[in-house]
Amino acid sequence: MQLLITDSGVGGLSVCAFAEEFLQTHDIGEPVKLTYVNASPENDFGYNSMASRQEKLDNFDRFLHIVAEKYCPDLIYVACNTLSVLMADTEFAKNSILPMRGIVESGVDRLVHDLREHPDSIVAIFGTPTTIGEQTYSERLMTGGIDGSRIVAQACPSLADTISEDLRGLDAQAKITEYVGEAMSKTRLPATRHLTYLACTHYGYRKEYFATAFEKRGVHTQILNPNEIVVEDLFVSSGRFAIKPGRESIVEVQFVTRYRIPETALETISFFLGGIAPKTIQAFTNFTYLPELF
Repeated sequence: MQLLITDSGVGGLSVCAFAEEFLQTHDIGEPVKLTYVNASPENDFGYNSMASRQEKLDNFDRFLHIVAEKYCPDLIYVACNTLSVLMADTEFAKNSILPMRGIVESGVDRLVHDLREHPDSIVAIFGTPTTIGEQTYSERLMTGGIDGSRIVAQACPSLADTISEDLRGLDAQAKITEYVGEAMSKTRLPATRHLTYLACTHYGYRKEYFATAFEKRGVHTQILNPNEIVVEDLFVSSGRFAIKPGRESIVEVQFVTRYRIPETALETISFFLGGIAPKTIQAFTNFTYLPELF
C-alpha cells in the first residue's frame, strides 16, 4: 500500500508517526510505504500567507496533480486542517478517482459523537486563521445537530510556526495562554464538560499547554488531538485490512519537501516524535529535497 500523507508544513508529520507506531504492532497483511510530502511552497510562505482563497486553491490543486502523478498513491490523506477545508473545491478532488480523505472529516465525526454523548458540554476549536475563517467545523457540527451556541472557534495566528521553531516552548506557551483567554471570553453558556479541539496538526505537540492555560482559569478540559485518531481512519474503519495485532507490518517511510527544512524545525519535531516513530524521524532528518513540487 502506498499511502501519501500531506500537510502545509511539518505538523502533520505526527500523523505519519502515529501511523508508523500503529504498524509497529499491527500486521495489516501487506507492506506499507508512508510518503509524507510537505505541501507548503516555502518555509516562510505557506497557505495562510496567501492573499486569497483562490490562490490557495490554485497552489494546492497544482501540488495534488504533481504528487499524484509522481507517487501513484493508493490513498491521499490530507493531514492538515487548512488544506482539508479547501480539498473538496480543488479541480483535482472533483475529477480524480483517486481516494482522498482529510483530517477535518475524521475530527468532525469524533466531535459530533462526543458532543451528542454529552449534551451539557461545549467545545473550543483552535485553528489557523484559514481553518477558522472557513467555518467548516462549525457548519459541519451544526449540520450534525450540534447547537451553534455550544461551539467556540478561536483563530491562532502564527502559533503553528512558533511551535515548530520553539524547542523550549516559552513563546508557544505565551501564545496559547493568550488564545485560550480569547476563547474563554467568547463562551456564552455554562457547561459541566469542556472539550478543546486542536484543529491544527502542530498544536498537538503542545497540547499540555492548552490544558494548563484552561486549568489556570479554573476550567478542566478534555483535549482532543485528531492526529492521534487518524490511524483508526486509515487502517481500521475501512475494513480493507485483515489486521493482526501483536505482529509488525513491513513499513518504509519517506519525507519529501520543496524547501530545505530549517535546523530548528528538524531539532524540535524530532524531539517531539523521536520516541514513537524512528523511521519517520530518520526520513525527516534525511529529507528528500524536491524543488519541482510546485
